[in-house]
Amino acid sequence: MSTEPSKPDNADFKQLQQQFAAYIRNPAETSPPTGIEQRRLNVYSELFFNNVQGFLDTAFPVLKTLYSESDWTALARQFFSNYACHSPYFLQIAEQFVTFLQDYQPTAADPPFLAELAHYEWAELYIATLTSEQQLPPLSPAELAGDALSSSRLQLSELAMLCAYQYPVQQICAEFQPAEPAQPVFFLLYRNSEHEVKFVQLNQATLLLLNTLAEQPGLTFKQLIQAISLHLPGLTLPQLQQGALPLVQELASKGAICRHVTQY
Repeated sequence: MSTEPSKPDNADFKQLQQQFAAYIRNPAETSPPTGIEQRRLNVYSELFFNNVQGFLDTAFPVLKTLYSESDWTALARQFFSNYACHSPYFLQIAEQFVTFLQDYQPTAADPPFLAELAHYEWAELYIATLTSEQQLPPLSPAELAGDALSSSRLQLSELAMLCAYQYPVQQICAEFQPAEPAQPVFFLLYRNSEHEVKFVQLNQATLLLLNTLAEQPGLTFKQLIQAISLHLPGLTLPQLQQGALPLVQELASKGAICRHVTQY
């Protein structure tokens, strides 16, 4: 008389998985799961942590140089132990580290600009690796002429983003670490046709123009000027047009501003 082999209890197996994951993330404060050799647990724990820290080292090279090795490892360990990452992919881990820092309580070892510098470094990586189902069509040289541009419907490239910071993140390095916020800095990041990520520092007026275009894709140049004129009452429409036209033409020629399409 034969008997069927007993099936593993799904509830017990799920509990074992949870215990295993909890221990791997935080072996110092978690009891090890039963039935697994301690040596193997140690190997798994170090392997997973070293992989995550390696991702952080690559994604945030400037930030890493501002820490001692032990303090950087402690920050990476806190992220690894306490933040519930939902993706194993390099880019997503870097993005989730930036999200983790939004609620992170800094210690004496952390610079005051920690979250902003991390975002600045991540933004370049994000734009460099961003994919789009279909690249928005560029404007032709004929469309960039002043008269034609007035009727062309415009859109900020999908491979571009606007960023604002309280610290001069573009200047921060081991030799320059500001202790207090300064004048806000604004950037347009975009990827050109050679797949290079470019940074353009903006003033408040150009930020307003590009942010308006990002929020209202499909505006013509004339409509765009009319929209921002409501926030710049000290300038006339001709003055705004004269100041904004070269900027829009230049960014469009480099691919940061594209022709708007309803569906693509």
